[in-house]
Amino acid sequence: MAPARQTARPFLRPTLLGCAATLGLLALLATVLPSRDHRVVAVSRLGNGVRLLPPRVAFSFLPLERRLALPRQGTSTLLHIPTQLPLAGGAAVRATLHLELAGYGPLPVAAGRVRALGWEGAWAEWLGPLHLDERETQWALAATALWRAIFPDDPPLSPPHLRPELRPRLAPLEVVDAQLLVAEGEEVVRAAASQELARRLGSRGRLIVLGLDALDWPFVDELVARGVMPHLAALLPQSAHATLEVPQPLISPVVWTTIATGVSPEVHGVLDFLEPDPAGGPPRPVSAASRKAVAIWEMAAAAGLSTATIGWWASFPAEAPPRGSVYSDRLTEQLLGLSAAVPKLADPPEAEARAHRLAVKATEVTADMVAPLASLSSEELAAVRRGATSWDDPIGGLAKLVAATVTIERLTDEELARRTDLVLSYLEGTDTVGHLFAPLMPPPLPGVDADLARRFGRVPERYFAQVDAWIGRTVEQMRPEDRLVIVSDHGFAWGRRRPHLPSGAHTATAVLWHEPEGAFLAYGRGIEPSRTRRRLQILDVAPALLALAGLPPAAEMPGTKPAWLPNDAPRGRVSYAALLPRRAPATVELPPEAREEELAKLRALGYLAGSSSPTPVPAQAPAGGATAPTPAFDRVEARRLNNLGSSRGQAGDVRGAEEAFRRAINADPSYAPAHYNLALLLRKQGRYDEADREFWLAVETGVRERELAVVQSALDYAARGETARAKATFAEGLRRFPNSATIWLNAGVFLGQLGEGKEATTCLERAVALDPNNAKAHSNLATALYQAGDVEGARRHLARAVALEPDNQELRAQLAALGGPPPS
Repeated sequence: MAPARQTARPFLRPTLLGCAATLGLLALLATVLPSRDHRVVAVSRLGNGVRLLPPRVAFSFLPLERRLALPRQGTSTLLHIPTQLPLAGGAAVRATLHLELAGYGPLPVAAGRVRALGWEGAWAEWLGPLHLDERETQWALAATALWRAIFPDDPPLSPPHLRPELRPRLAPLEVVDAQLLVAEGEEVVRAAASQELARRLGSRGRLIVLGLDALDWPFVDELVARGVMPHLAALLPQSAHATLEVPQPLISPVVWTTIATGVSPEVHGVLDFLEPDPAGGPPRPVSAASRKAVAIWEMAAAAGLSTATIGWWASFPAEAPPRGSVYSDRLTEQLLGLSAAVPKLADPPEAEARAHRLAVKATEVTADMVAPLASLSSEELAAVRRGATSWDDPIGGLAKLVAATVTIERLTDEELARRTDLVLSYLEGTDTVGHLFAPLMPPPLPGVDADLARRFGRVPERYFAQVDAWIGRTVEQMRPEDRLVIVSDHGFAWGRRRPHLPSGAHTATAVLWHEPEGAFLAYGRGIEPSRTRRRLQILDVAPALLALAGLPPAAEMPGTKPAWLPNDAPRGRVSYAALLPRRAPATVELPPEAREEELAKLRALGYLAGSSSPTPVPAQAPAGGATAPTPAFDRVEARRLNNLGSSRGQAGDVRGAEEAFRRAINADPSYAPAHYNLALLLRKQGRYDEADREFWLAVETGVRERELAVVQSALDYAARGETARAKATFAEGLRRFPNSATIWLNAGVFLGQLGEGKEATTCLERAVALDPNNAKAHSNLATALYQAGDVEGARRHLARAVALEPDNQELRAQLAALGGPPPS
């Protein structure tokens, strides 16, 4: 028997070891160890049980139960359930219910549904539709980052009370917190925000905005006093009006886009009359593609207002907002209008149909349309109808001016008749008439054709009388609750302020006719009339328009509504940029003949030289044998960057302005304005050596009125106490321009003020020799000679000055004091 017992022991030992190993493996498969960052859910693989395991060592048999990890926060478990949040109108937005649970035990979701739908799907089915009231729904939206960005000043709302509803459904677990967060669907959130914005608006009337380019208070006041503008004369005592302060650059598309958006050119992106072609072709007239900021008509449409935008700069290709109409700046034959029919001149299609019905082309202008302004012969009208005239021809320019004006007035009258909530109508003609005909006004400027002055010299005031009649018709269509705003982008140099420079006729001098003060007038419900003319900043115009339309202020606008205007808007700012993200407009390719037509108008009105890339004045060889910058290749980009630099400089961004000017120079080293503006900027910072280098490069590359620029630079140094630099600037200017009476005269006056009489006399004698009919040169030379003891010489030159300016009583008194008889 002993051998039998010996053979049994080896057999029992492996069996016991195997059982122990099996039990250990089963224990391992069933044991769940606690974790600091997650909790474990056990989901039955066969039945329907789902349980949250306790936060200690727990048991779950892995072959029979699937394990899932849920995030843990402190002692609580986090559960995220996807759901749909119903909105007004039947829409819905995706959301997530965030639950914070305490405790452990069975969960109410069935394991079979988890296997069929997945973990999130099963919980979404279990939760079912949420039954929230309007306030609770708005709270869920207001909790989103997008909603908070749109309404940054809204106070926090109380969250919906979801815990009482969920507690019995999740027992035995305790619901510590329940939050409903919108997960995605920005367009739905924006749609809901627009509905909320519209809900906040109170009762209101219409706002009518007439944008009259270059409307100038001194000229308007003169016409009002003479009875030329009776409707405006009646309006002024009932209106709030202000002088509008407009920073450089005084370029229409730049300023009108600032008015429309309430942000600076650097932000809104419209920097010039032209823009680069993204396809790499020749530059093209500025379009809606350049505008990067939301416009006021888009803001109003988002609040549910009906809108009409007529002729506004940078609105082509036309893209209307909901309930809106856009008649683009290319529709009318104003500055950049097109005579050819191309897509997207107006939008939507019904607006395009109205435009085709109401628009007038220059070839369709009749004698009756022109008669209030000037008399044209039948032959001249026939030439207009054949298209044989152009912008720089007074007859062709007049016909196009009339056509554009009639079109704008008709479209505006149509939208007023349709009771549109917000009408923004822009008339280029009040600027165009000045560029074309101001030189002909009595007394005509030197060099003006006398016959043209006789025929067309009264066109400007007659045109303003026609605009005044339009203002009168507009006021007649207003109801007591309506409001009217008249605004301009800058002033204009009328009368004695006219520069002795051409405006139009292929000369790049149009901006020299613009004045930095525009006009603003507000009339209608709740507007207190002004006792005196106030002042208003350009960036305050858009906030004023929003307030007068009853719209909340824009968070993006740095300006504010002036205190002297009423405010019907609800409290709190709105980020219209967050509500209405700017999207690139549709691309519309114009045929080459249409592109050339646009550029021809810019040339005719003086905004461009004779080609799309203007050629600078031939550079004068700089001192020291250096090579002048060669004409370069991206003049359009240089212009845009130079305007950007001017805008930044006006805003006090010195570093940004310098960076923009240097980029402009890099784009085109031969572009004189960029050198000149950089020189002024550097001089203000006391960086005189750098400033002088840029200034003389500006002179060499053809800055406008180079001799006068030398004088201004020297006198600027003198005003800064930099006498040596002022003398050096005059000396270098005389070396470069030895026959400049202007520089000799001002250098003589400057040296005389320094007490350097001999040098002053030499300069002034040279000025008189170069310009013997210059009264200032003679009178200043008389002063220098008198101080040197040459009384007879002084009397002789003073007598000559009086002969040249016989109405100058100061000169006559000085001559009498010297014992000289008044000239006969």
